[in-house]
Amino acid sequence: MFYKILLLISLFHFSYALSLQEAIELTLNNNHSIKEQTYFLKEMQYIHQKNQSPFYPSIDANYTTNQSNRLNQRGKKASGSFGGNITYNLFNGLSDIFTLSSSNSLYQAQEHQLQATKEDIILLVKTAYINVLRQNQNVLIAEQSKALLEEQRRESAEFYKVGLIPKNDLLKVEVELKNATQTLLSAKSNLAYFIKTLERYTNTSINPKELIELKLHKPSFKLDTLQNLMYAKNSALLYLDKIIQSKDYLIKSNEGNFLPDINLIGKYTNYSDNYPLIGKNSSYREETSAELQVNLNLFNGFKDKYLLESSKVNKLAFQSQRITLIENLNLQLFESLETYNLALNAYEISLIALKQAEENYRISQNRYKARIESTSNFLDAELLLTKARSNVVLNRYGIIQAIAEIERITQTPQVQE
Repeated sequence: MFYKILLLISLFHFSYALSLQEAIELTLNNNHSIKEQTYFLKEMQYIHQKNQSPFYPSIDANYTTNQSNRLNQRGKKASGSFGGNITYNLFNGLSDIFTLSSSNSLYQAQEHQLQATKEDIILLVKTAYINVLRQNQNVLIAEQSKALLEEQRRESAEFYKVGLIPKNDLLKVEVELKNATQTLLSAKSNLAYFIKTLERYTNTSINPKELIELKLHKPSFKLDTLQNLMYAKNSALLYLDKIIQSKDYLIKSNEGNFLPDINLIGKYTNYSDNYPLIGKNSSYREETSAELQVNLNLFNGFKDKYLLESSKVNKLAFQSQRITLIENLNLQLFESLETYNLALNAYEISLIALKQAEENYRISQNRYKARIESTSNFLDAELLLTKARSNVVLNRYGIIQAIAEIERITQTPQVQE
């Protein structure tokens, strides 16, 4: 029994390395925004199937009874009828065809809307994952900074005891140490928030030490190539394209209201002089007919005219929305590309600056121990080292984040993990 308990405890505490792709899959499988769009897609499927009904005949049954205090033409006070009719539309200005095409375009638009929602969520997960990795590094840097200042405080305290430095130099180190402690607390708080954000998306407990580090890629981008990918694959843009196509079909459908409506109608009626349609003394008459019905509306208060005009204006509204979207996407793409290039160049510079800051700190530390370097200069060296480390982390993950945003806009993988 003891060993079983140990096994259960070990399984409970078992954890595994979580990759970015696994985090994305966990999120997509549990996200309610995706489920919402999936239900909307199912709704559009049913609407499309509903719009197929005009291509089938309409079948109706009817039953009528009448009881009067006066005799009818047959000398009876009661009468009844039972029958049915079949109506099949032969022509209605092609409105049914264009309405069906419109609903099919709306269904395809909803497919793109669903994909756009997925892509937005994927970017959110990527951003949350990157934030956890970056902030975890910031915590490590803050811990290193605090450790360096604690070592400097010990040395400064010894120097102060033997009278090698004044008290205000020791106080400078104490103040910087407290600032570093506050920075560490703030970094840990931010890390906790980013972890909670990623846990919310994945619905899984996250240990930042178990996240698989992302590789740093440095692809070469061309704005024209990225724009072409964006025009061809961006779901938000494809969504509006299908909406506009649907409006085109709807306009043609509304134009059909100005054309005649032609129906073929078959009728069967059974008349009786007994309203229950039963009885030995009842007499029956049957009537079967077929008719071709042509209807053409001559005037309905300009209803069809204004319906057509409103559908045309509605299409223009979506076309304007598409132009605005393209402008926004181009701006977002340009901004992401500029951010990528800036982070890429800054990363190379920050690596050089880090080596210089490390060398500067080593020299300052040796000079401080030899008492040929002031406390202020040594503190400056530590601050420069911490800043250089932070810049490397900032620019490294800035590159990764910019690539993720470019991939979202173009909906095309730009790197292979």
